[in-house]
Amino acid sequence: MERAIKPEQAAATRPDFTRLTRALSFAAEAHANQRRKGAAQEPYLNHLVEVLDLVAQATGGDDVDLLIASLLHDVVEDTSVTEDELTEAFGARVAEIVQANSDDMSLPKDQRRRKRIADMPHKSPDARIVKTADVISNIRAIVTSPPAGWTADRKLGYLEGCRQLIDAGRGANAALERVFDQTVADAERAIRGEAEGGPSAARQLDEVIGQPVHMVYLANTECREIEDSDIDKLCTLAARTFPSVTVQEADAIYEGRRRPILIARIRTHSTDSVVELAQRLCLAFDQRFVGVEVGGRYIRIYSDDTG
Repeated sequence: MERAIKPEQAAATRPDFTRLTRALSFAAEAHANQRRKGAAQEPYLNHLVEVLDLVAQATGGDDVDLLIASLLHDVVEDTSVTEDELTEAFGARVAEIVQANSDDMSLPKDQRRRKRIADMPHKSPDARIVKTADVISNIRAIVTSPPAGWTADRKLGYLEGCRQLIDAGRGANAALERVFDQTVADAERAIRGEAEGGPSAARQLDEVIGQPVHMVYLANTECREIEDSDIDKLCTLAARTFPSVTVQEADAIYEGRRRPILIARIRTHSTDSVVELAQRLCLAFDQRFVGVEVGGRYIRIYSDDTG
């Protein structure tokens, strides 16, 4: 005969999903103005929910702390939220998992990559589970919506870096690691097919009459005054590649603030060249991103587009 479970016993064993929904609201607010770095510019929350789903599917979804950590895995690295604030809101275990997956952004990019791989075997199984799900989501995005300007060789190099990272920390969750292996294999086939002339996420516009006009928006992410020297610098950088560029000052609203910006209009058939200019402008003007518009479609080009 089955023994009846009292309501208070059921409540004691049932996962506290209200904490998870609170974490979802927390993530939505913290990442509200962020988008993924691919051409489709999906809301960043899409990535966080995908990582949450991967972890839930692989683990059965009963460990709410682990689910919360998967949802908030980027909140310390990519927002103003501190580890102490995260501990206060969701507890020490969640904060520890998130911190274990947060890069030191003061380090150069190559050094961060090496440290990430070196640290992977020493992370807790929980942290490795979250990182594996994060990498799976990132690989999927590289295939469906890569950062502008990424060649097939760069994508394949990214896959190899992902293999090295996950191989360094195997043993945390066999089911999730099988998903990773299949994801990498599928991604490599798709990328090699693109390199051989298959469909590409970044094609130049069809040539009809005249040349397409590309708009480059120097977004002034630090919201400082535009000076004549800024216009001179933009013109100098653009002139290295393009024979004719129109530069104008304008006002824009971004993140709720009105700010002066610079806009460059460039006539060219080479979208790749415009993307390369935008990448140079990110570095030259110390911008988080530079906007590019082609044919009424807008994407952001980031200074650090490692995904």
